[in-house]
Amino acid sequence: MKPQPFIDAHALRHAFVGNALARLVDMIAEQGDALLNVAGLNIPSRAASTMLLIEERGDLSIADITRELHQPHQLVAQRIDLLAEEGLVVRVSDPSDGRRKILRLSSKGKKEAAIMKERLQGAAIAFDGIFDEIGVNLSEAAEAASVALERANLTERINAVNHKPRLKKNQRATTR
Repeated sequence: MKPQPFIDAHALRHAFVGNALARLVDMIAEQGDALLNVAGLNIPSRAASTMLLIEERGDLSIADITRELHQPHQLVAQRIDLLAEEGLVVRVSDPSDGRRKILRLSSKGKKEAAIMKERLQGAAIAFDGIFDEIGVNLSEAAEAASVALERANLTERINAVNHKPRLKKNQRATTR
C-alpha cells in the first residue's frame, strides 16, 4: 500500500480537493489506456470522448469538438493530432468553406471506434459498480459541484462565511 500523500492527512485537506481529483483522473486515464491497449487499440483514453463524438456525429471541425466537449481548443487540437498520427482520423477540406478542415474517422478509426465503444460499455458498468461500492455517483457529484461553483464561486462562498455574524458558544446552543 502506498503511503498517504502529505496533504491527504492534513487538516486543510478539503481545500485541496482538486489535487485528489486530479490524481483520480490520472489513475482513471492510466487504467483506461490499459483497457484500450489490451483490446489492441491505439486510442489514448483521454481522446476517447473525441473519438466517440466524431464516430457518432460525423464530420466535425476542431471548433465543433471544442464546443461539444467543453474542452480548450489547444487540448482538442493536440488530441486530434495524436489520433491523426495513429491513422484514426483524417482531415478533409470542408466543401462549403475551403479554409475549414473537417475531421472524420478513417476506415481504421471506424474499426477501432467500434471496439472502443464495447470497452466503454464495460467501463460504464464497472464505474456503476464502483459508485455502488463507495455510495457516490462521481459523475453526478462532479456535475453537482460544478453547478454549485457556477452558482457561487469559491471567493463568494468564503466571503459569505467570513461575513456571517458569529454566535458565541452559549448562543449556538440556544438557537438549535
